[in-house]
Order: sequence, then C-alpha cells, then structure tokens
Amino acid sequence: MATTVPAVLGLLALVDAGFAGFRAATGRNARIRKRSYHLTAARRGFVVGAAALALVTLPIAATLVFTADPGARYDELVRAGTRMLQVLAPFAVPVAVSLPAYWLLPMRGSTFVILVGLGPFTLARPVVVIGATAWSVAGSVDWLVWAVAITAAVGVLTVEPLVHRRWYGAPV
Repeated sequence: MATTVPAVLGLLALVDAGFAGFRAATGRNARIRKRSYHLTAARRGFVVGAAALALVTLPIAATLVFTADPGARYDELVRAGTRMLQVLAPFAVPVAVSLPAYWLLPMRGSTFVILVGLGPFTLARPVVVIGATAWSVAGSVDWLVWAVAITAAVGVLTVEPLVHRRWYGAPV
C-alpha cells in the first residue's frame, strides 16, 4: 500500500491531464483529420499535468527529509490518499469502461456513449475532485496532508484551462 496508493493517484492524475488536454482542444479545429492535433493536445495536457504533479511532490519530499518521523508522516499521507481513492475509483471505472466503447463503436454508438457517460462525467468531475479532496483530509490535523490534497486538486482542475488558454484560445 505504501507505494501503490501514490502510484495509482499519480497515474490517475496523468491520465486525467492527457484527457484534459484533449478536451481543451476539442471543437477548436474544423479539419476532418484531427488525429495528430488531438494527440498533440493530449501530450500538452500530460506535460502540464506532470508539472502540476511535480509541484505536489515537492512539499512531500522536502517535509519528509526534514521531519523527525518521516514514516508516520508518510503513513498519514497514504491514509489520506486511500480515502481519496475511495471517491475517485468509483468515478474512474465507468469512465475507463466508456472510453473503449467510444473508440470502438460506430458513430451513433459513440455519440450515445458521450451523451450518457462521458459528457455527464466530465461535468461532474470538479465536484468529484472537490469531494475526494474533502474526504481525504477529513479528520486529519497534519498540515502536509491538507497542503498536498489541496495542491493536487487545484493542479488537476487547472490543467484544462491552462492548456486551453495557452494553445487553443482561437479556433484553427
């Protein structure tokens, strides 16, 4: 658990960042063949998300190096991360199941998947992230847990607006 929880949270954040980059570019290009355009947008989101993830890990590393009991502090972070996953995992699973359906089904089927699954999940995403953050810090008095959880939430929620403003403010 000590390495699994941070690894899963980091993976979720990076995958979400890639999709945030894709969402930032969606609807900004009228070309028919947009595969390379969308892949570039996803890469940009991934890079911005990786930078946000680095900002989350810096206070953890700095604090754990200079604290008297790094094991206890790290265990508290893992407990908070586990609580965060209790909220995020049930949200991520249906999205992960919807994506292959979106990619593999014909146009009508993939449109239905967007209308029923991916669209509403995208709208609910900020609420889920805020709820996961609140649940992860519930009962914790450790300032590091609060700082990491809030920084992670802000990082995840700002990837799409940052990518959109930097690269996709005007249609192609």
